[in-house]
Amino acid sequence: MAKKYYWLKLKRDFFKRHDTRIVENMPNGEKYLLFYLKLLVESIDHEGNLRFSDTLPYNDSMLATITETDIDIVRSVIKLFVELGMMDMLDDGTLYMSHIE
Repeated sequence: MAKKYYWLKLKRDFFKRHDTRIVENMPNGEKYLLFYLKLLVESIDHEGNLRFSDTLPYNDSMLATITETDIDIVRSVIKLFVELGMMDMLDDGTLYMSHIE
């Protein structure tokens, strides 16, 4: 079976964006950004959506497991990412990564 490869393009100024700088300079900011990058990669083949299946969006515990991130970090940073416009929470609970094109 052939493997599928996807590309994640980050703009050259990714680490200079205001939202990225705000997150990076917070306590645990480096962990937050690593988690964010893992979410971007996870969402690539789902057109920016973070879902386990067509009927089940990921919850905090699932995201912690698949990204190998502490559950407390996941819980605290999801809200921040939504507030900063780095992701959107859809009505059905799906998280949508805003910067995936």
